[in-house]
Amino acid sequence: MISTTDHTPHSTIRRTISVGVLIFISFGILAAVVYWVGIAETWEALGEVGLASFGALGLLAGLVLLLQTLAWLILTRSLRRPVRFGVLFEATLVGLAVNILTPSSYLGGEPVKVVFAGRRTGYSYRDMAGTVVLCKYLEALSFLLFFGCSTAIATVSFSDILFEGGSLLSLGSVLILVTAALILLCVVLWLGMSRNWRPLYRLVGLLAAIWPAAIWPHPAFWSRLRENAGRMEARISIIFLRSPLKAFGAFCLLAATHATFFVKPAIFLYLGIGLGLDLGELSLIFVASQALLALQLTPSGAGTLDGGLIGIFLLLGISEVHCMALLLCLRFWDAVAVGMGALICTRTGASMFSIDKDRNTADK
Repeated sequence: MISTTDHTPHSTIRRTISVGVLIFISFGILAAVVYWVGIAETWEALGEVGLASFGALGLLAGLVLLLQTLAWLILTRSLRRPVRFGVLFEATLVGLAVNILTPSSYLGGEPVKVVFAGRRTGYSYRDMAGTVVLCKYLEALSFLLFFGCSTAIATVSFSDILFEGGSLLSLGSVLILVTAALILLCVVLWLGMSRNWRPLYRLVGLLAAIWPAAIWPHPAFWSRLRENAGRMEARISIIFLRSPLKAFGAFCLLAATHATFFVKPAIFLYLGIGLGLDLGELSLIFVASQALLALQLTPSGAGTLDGGLIGIFLLLGISEVHCMALLLCLRFWDAVAVGMGALICTRTGASMFSIDKDRNTADK
């Protein structure tokens, strides 16, 4: 399940330098955006929103961590021995720190969570990976459903703009098709888990069959990818069929994390400047921010998230300085999560993440 990796001092230094360069670039981009918006104006907006809205974002960030840990905890109940909440919370926090630092807002920290929890609990990496992958699968399902519903609400709320001209190729028509496809995908994936389907396995097989052999990647790549997809889906189905009610409970908790992200801007702006956002405006902000984070290339999405959200806020008649204040507060709590994750890693010791070859071979 988890392959051994190069843990030589040279490779560790190389990865550390790469992360350091990314952080430096992100700070530069963030400083440039603040300068463009206006340093004095942004500082004034931060003072205007006050400690209540700033603290609320921190509490919501903590709530997301709590909900994600509880969802994972429920899924680990299908294992032979119970897993302590504290271990899973620390693993979730470390995984979040990796997600923030690396150009991946969704997947980068999952292998770290598997290794951390596997070493702390004594479970094999395969057992822990099964619960992590299923948790990520359920998170993806709940996200697709929430994102699809938010897209539908935003499309209806801003139909006069999205359907301008009445063309079948208008942005509104495209969003309706995307929404329908996302909700249909949720249904298919849920049925797939309950009936032990292999949609990813078959999709990879189809791609391998139609992909020209002379073009990269090599056919062997598709064979390995298909095999890994089949194993992953088999593991997901086993855990899901063993305890479907637990899986549904985890699904609901993970859906609540998306609801938390959904209400963040509304709580921040209401507590800060007394500005209320309606459901359509919140849906548009959520859809735009999540779509931008999917294209994250720098830590915390510096650059892409800033430019996109500022445009959305201006469309809604909200000043760019208040958008920048929101983003800076979010980045502060991201930095706190990274710092806490680094503290946990330091306390636990670097040996926690050096995967021993014998155990890894046994897991296979």
